[in-house]
Amino acid sequence: MDRPRRKIARRLAIAAVTLLGLMVAVWAVLPNGKLARVERRADCYDPAGLPSVETLADGRKAVQLSVLLWNVEGLPWPIRSGRDPKLARIADWIAKRRAAGLGPDILILHKAFIPAASRIAGAAGYRSILPGPAVDRPRHMPIPIPPAGHAEGGRWWKGEGIGKWLDSGLYVATDLPLLEGTRERPLPAYASDAFYADSCAGYDCLSNKGGMIVHLAVPGAPAPLTIFNTHRNSREPSGVSIARAEAAHAMQTRENDALLHGFGGDGAMIAAGDFNNYRAGDRIGRFANDPAFRLAAKGAGLRARAAPMTDAKAWTDAYDLLGFRSSDALRIEPLAVATLFDGKNGPRLSDHDAQYIVFRLSWRGDAPALPVAVPRCPA
Repeated sequence: MDRPRRKIARRLAIAAVTLLGLMVAVWAVLPNGKLARVERRADCYDPAGLPSVETLADGRKAVQLSVLLWNVEGLPWPIRSGRDPKLARIADWIAKRRAAGLGPDILILHKAFIPAASRIAGAAGYRSILPGPAVDRPRHMPIPIPPAGHAEGGRWWKGEGIGKWLDSGLYVATDLPLLEGTRERPLPAYASDAFYADSCAGYDCLSNKGGMIVHLAVPGAPAPLTIFNTHRNSREPSGVSIARAEAAHAMQTRENDALLHGFGGDGAMIAAGDFNNYRAGDRIGRFANDPAFRLAAKGAGLRARAAPMTDAKAWTDAYDLLGFRSSDALRIEPLAVATLFDGKNGPRLSDHDAQYIVFRLSWRGDAPALPVAVPRCPA
């Protein structure tokens, strides 16, 4: 080999070793997707800590439930840095409200990827803290057929095809008792499933996003309340083309539909998810095609209004939205909606504002209450 060629070979070898060293260094400081995971299931419930039942003028029984939805931006270094102080302020605010008896009755979190984020629910003292899919959980339910070329179009430098580094970042926390299945209703109180490995696009593929479904017993109510939580593929932050990101969003919508179909998502429900833009997946699927499904949209002042999925004002008024549907046995109505920690109503503590929604759940006054298998806590 002549001298020029030897020089080129030596430089290539040095470059290869340098690149390998950089990869090892980066890998060594990558976040551990298992460290943040928290799970707690209450083995009893305290009636005194649950919303009280009232009788309406028409004879119906009712309770008011407050729900806090917050994408807390709990992202790890090197994506974000210095998040711990603001996450601690979020945890402290919720804990103080809880200590004062002001709720929220149900806490729904997104992007709780790091310990300082998942600690929020624990600091607030919720009896049950339920996470979404773990970092190493594969998809168990049916897998959708991706558009032609979607899987082959993945690029590792965009975060695709190199495995999951984080879990789903999803949490539902509450004091309401979990409703375990019965012989007549053989469903688990809580279920989750990840999206298929190829049903993602861009940097979103680094987290094991998916969906989760929780069945809760409401004091005195004759039917369960279902809580659904998901985080679908982002658009611009994913780092890939809009078309590719939206194709993933639509596939994940169908996978969410399978979870809802398989685990009892046909009753009264409050749904939280990627309702922050009118996206490809939001135009198809179960919620878009369910005439009973509504968004808890902003009305005049702090009053809420029920809006269809196609309501343009609902999407522009709030970055994050909750949806809901009533059933024959359990009626759900949004009463109030407040955007908090948006720079006006409190300092910005996340790249998403907090959404605080008060719902009224009501049922026939003569309807028998659904039995709760979870015992009362000792006095």
